[in-house]
Amino acid sequence: MLHSEYAAKQRQLLLWASQEPSQSDLKRLRGKGVFFDERIQIEEPVGSAFTDRVLEILGAAFPRRRKWKKVDFELHTLRVCAILANAMRARIFREIPAVLYYAKADAEAYADKPNWIRHGALDRTVKMLVKVGLLHRIAGKKMPASHNERSWVSSYLPTKSLMALADETGVKADVINWTGPTDKLVQLYEPKPDKYFDRFKGELVQPQRSSPIAFEPTPETIEWSEVLKAINSHYSEQEISIGGGGFKLRKWLSDYNASSERGGAPYRLPETFKSDLYRVFNNGSRDNPRFDEGGRLFGGWWMQVPEELRKAIHINGQPTIELDYKNCHPRMLYHQRGIEPQDDLYCLPEIEAYEQEIGKKAGTYRTGIKWLMQVLINGRGRPDVSDQASDILLPPDLTIAEIVRLIEAHHDPIADAFGTGAGLRLMRVESDIALEIISTAMQEGWTALSVHDSFITERDQKERLSALMIDSYTKRLGVEPVIK
Repeated sequence: MLHSEYAAKQRQLLLWASQEPSQSDLKRLRGKGVFFDERIQIEEPVGSAFTDRVLEILGAAFPRRRKWKKVDFELHTLRVCAILANAMRARIFREIPAVLYYAKADAEAYADKPNWIRHGALDRTVKMLVKVGLLHRIAGKKMPASHNERSWVSSYLPTKSLMALADETGVKADVINWTGPTDKLVQLYEPKPDKYFDRFKGELVQPQRSSPIAFEPTPETIEWSEVLKAINSHYSEQEISIGGGGFKLRKWLSDYNASSERGGAPYRLPETFKSDLYRVFNNGSRDNPRFDEGGRLFGGWWMQVPEELRKAIHINGQPTIELDYKNCHPRMLYHQRGIEPQDDLYCLPEIEAYEQEIGKKAGTYRTGIKWLMQVLINGRGRPDVSDQASDILLPPDLTIAEIVRLIEAHHDPIADAFGTGAGLRLMRVESDIALEIISTAMQEGWTALSVHDSFITERDQKERLSALMIDSYTKRLGVEPVIK
């Protein structure tokens, strides 16, 4: 639920601007915005009312000699709906009201998307809406590696005429929604591709996407899908939001926009409409689909929020607490070997002594050690300095190889798992635990949100959540975890 001050602001945001953006304005917006998402929608009956008005305009501007085939018109309508919903999402929730998309007919990014998006259909429909004055379009361009200007993808944004139609038909923040992949609540992907040489960038790059695998449902995947459907239905009936309003909300937005975890254009309002979960398994095989690696839950908007800012999350108007498994994956490795480890597995005596010696605050490099351990546990081979994020601090007088040797020596009992991809196997255990905790909470009449190995719930359920986390972990690992 939006604070009244922000709810009132929404109507103002939907009033058409006094003037259209100039060509120089559009030029400054090249490559900026939020990417098109086919699952963004406008809730009924507002969505149909808005789309019907636009379809009438398109029908008058582009009369057809032959009547639409039913299936073709349904796909055309679906495409228009999605384009409009994304335009309104960008206009209402983002500081830059532009939607990024791939115009090429053979765009690799849409290879696993529905047919109504692919083969250039999305761009053709955007251009139709441009011709009737409802959208502005900024064409994408691929620049050579030697050029001093970066490439950018195509984008579109609503005109004042479209905003007027939106205002007339009642489009506002609380009717923008996102529906998860109901037919693909359990997904399986091939191993991540190896790095390749990009001739435009002139360097080795790591592909961000692996290919999805189509598989015949098994009793296990059917059960997971049914559980996820029930959880998503439960979440849709809850109010999961950012608490407070006025200054508190503005401060939260300012902090979130400054976060490295924010995706796309800066936020004007929090996008709390994404609550559906789905499950993703990794390292699958097309010949023999298996689900023993990965399995993490994705989809919930709270998963994209930094830990410190998650403190502002409210469930049904109530403040929340967050509990997590301390040092989850390395502790699991120790427990699988029947060993009870030290308290904080991301602290190395040598690094603590180094911090003291150079006058740094204790724990300055803990995040860097945690990152290296995650790379060692999750990846194959050795950590690469090129993968280090800008906000990850490591001791400047030590190389990554030297720090890795310190980690391996300190964690000798589990060092045999480093560089083997053990993290994906641990994720399967972790995600089974998460699914059990969330579904049990739902069955008991309360709500738990997961962020992989941590859980958020209303404050009065703290003790029950802690007990459930301990029980679910102990059932699988044979020993109790450390909850913090």
